[in-house]
Amino acid sequence: MIRCNLMQPLLEIRDLQTSFFTEHGEVRVVDHVGLSIAPGRLMGLVGESGSGKTITALSIMRLLPERARIVGGQILFEGRDLRQLSEEQMRRMRGASIAMIFQEPMTSLNPVFTVGSQIAEAVRLHQKVSRAEARKRAIEMLRVVKIADPERRVDDYPHQLSGGMRQRVMIAMALSCRPKLLIADEPTTALDVTIQSQILDLIRELQQQFQLAVLLVTHDLGIVAEYADDITILYASRVMEQSSAGELFSNPLNPYTRALLQSIPGAGGRHRRLQAIPGTIPNPADPPPGCRFNPRCPMAIEDCSRIDPPLEAKRPNHYVSCIRV
Repeated sequence: MIRCNLMQPLLEIRDLQTSFFTEHGEVRVVDHVGLSIAPGRLMGLVGESGSGKTITALSIMRLLPERARIVGGQILFEGRDLRQLSEEQMRRMRGASIAMIFQEPMTSLNPVFTVGSQIAEAVRLHQKVSRAEARKRAIEMLRVVKIADPERRVDDYPHQLSGGMRQRVMIAMALSCRPKLLIADEPTTALDVTIQSQILDLIRELQQQFQLAVLLVTHDLGIVAEYADDITILYASRVMEQSSAGELFSNPLNPYTRALLQSIPGAGGRHRRLQAIPGTIPNPADPPPGCRFNPRCPMAIEDCSRIDPPLEAKRPNHYVSCIRV
């Protein structure tokens, strides 16, 4: 697992295991995942749909769906295991110390309340301030996230704002109580390309301004290439590779990581033909034996279907799960 450049990690996940419990039995959707993030660092958590990215993020927040449960591992925040906290203690942590931006702001914002009242409610929930002070903080946060004319926009309803502005409101709400960790789950999914770049630039700017630790959940390696300090690659609930962003892009070791990089336009030269990864991600209820990627891997040998490769350091601070590396 990546160590945070001699800094004490703010968040450290050790051997996290999360499962869904269905009528057909237990389905492991996060399988022995580990990562750490230091203050002021941005970790990109990357993988295809169904790889376990969002469930990992929701496990940290302890906001799992009804049928899901953390069954093993530790989630250490400032040295405290979040799994050991009561629900009331965890509720006080959410928003105040750990905040999350969800994929679709229109479903996260309440349509019948103004955006200012929703930000102010988050402030008053965690800090003993008056309504006037909370409203003042809401206006201040709208200004921080670069919404023009915040004194007027504070009284707008979500439907009066564009998608990009609603996402800025979500960021303002998440940062209103000055949390130490920000989890951004696919924060630009519903936005056009120009607005995506603006939102990611804003997250990076605020991360540096407030020395936030950020976990950026995305399926897009192109995004983390520009914004992440460190990267964790997930595939079928498992960590496949983990290193600093510079090391991973200059020297990818896992065949899955290399396949992902070959699918990014422009990553290997302007006129290079893009390479698709054959097959599909396996069903978490019925994973293949051995390495999860072996049915799709161009480097697979017979042992790959028998040996479950551990995550090991192949270079300094560069961890890979593959017997062929």
